[in-house]
Amino acid sequence: MLKKLLLIFLCVCFLLPSLAAAEEAAPEATPLPENIEMEGFADPEEDTAGDVSNQPASIAGLKPLYIATIKPFAGGSAIRMRALQTSESDTVCAVEKGEQVNVYAVYPSYVLAEYEGHVGYIIRTWVDENMYTIDPVNTPPYGTVPSQFVATVKELAPVYTSPSTRSDINDIQVGPGNKVAVLEFVDGFAKVLYWRSYGYIEASKLTDVVTVSPTEDPMSSDTPIAAFCSFFEYNTGKEGNDGRCKNIVRSCELMTRVMQPGEVLDFNAHIGPYKRSNGYHAAPVLIDGGSQLGYGGGTCQSSSTLYNTVRQLSGITILHRRPHGPGCARYLPMHQDAAVGNTQLNFIFRNDYDFPIRILAESTGEGSLCIQVFRGE
Repeated sequence: MLKKLLLIFLCVCFLLPSLAAAEEAAPEATPLPENIEMEGFADPEEDTAGDVSNQPASIAGLKPLYIATIKPFAGGSAIRMRALQTSESDTVCAVEKGEQVNVYAVYPSYVLAEYEGHVGYIIRTWVDENMYTIDPVNTPPYGTVPSQFVATVKELAPVYTSPSTRSDINDIQVGPGNKVAVLEFVDGFAKVLYWRSYGYIEASKLTDVVTVSPTEDPMSSDTPIAAFCSFFEYNTGKEGNDGRCKNIVRSCELMTRVMQPGEVLDFNAHIGPYKRSNGYHAAPVLIDGGSQLGYGGGTCQSSSTLYNTVRQLSGITILHRRPHGPGCARYLPMHQDAAVGNTQLNFIFRNDYDFPIRILAESTGEGSLCIQVFRGE
């Protein structure tokens, strides 16, 4: 018995320094607090089909954008750089934890990187999001995805996996009246950011196409200076899904506003409280480590969509933001979410422009949440 107690004591003494170091290096990996949205979590090691998996890695004609640090999860000491955007492709080389790589391009699931003369793809799960931007004047923050257009869906619109009606169709079809942020038009299709990949919507199913201003001096008051959209499931028959969709619609009503210079938006304070009395419905949330129905489920997707919109603007200062743990939310690319729900999980930012901004958040509850920011007078 004495030997067993001594063995346990020695194990604890050995583990405590390692646990403390891990917590300091990766605070986002700490256990999730209560009362936050459950739907949309991803396994930290979950791989996703690539976006250009048929294109071998090449940095010809490209310049490095960021310097990233390798940060594997689950106690790993190294990661594999791949030849293609798939975990089944050949290994180019292994990169040890803590080593730095040069990032040349960012895709929804992977980064194109170079390490000691080796070029390949690294899944975004394995890199630290706090990257060093080599040319911050001409390079947007890591993960920023600017859109070129905003369009309105005029009829039920499938989201294809490639720009062809013969390709597979994603689970979510966007209902009429919703807006989508378009990255570009390709062969008669609107290319959109769909979860951790790209999706394609037939251009013929869209109307009222508006150009997003490439600068912060728009062509007119109807031209947004930033736009972003995310996609969500609806009419699934799952318990709480209808409430989740209604909560996204309700949060859009509360997010839509004008912010004066110097004004701060505190998501929990201004879009919450997440209660029935504030128009919210029951939806899946995480409470005491398990999933159950609670008011406000779905608002994390709203805050995350807003986060991705305002990050595109140089005059917006992010004051507080936390991800959904190490895996982040699966309805957005890795590192691009902003969890809300309590004092630790909140999204707060300030308008540091010398002009007002107008936030327009829209969703009918059928598949798409689109947020635009306009320059005010």
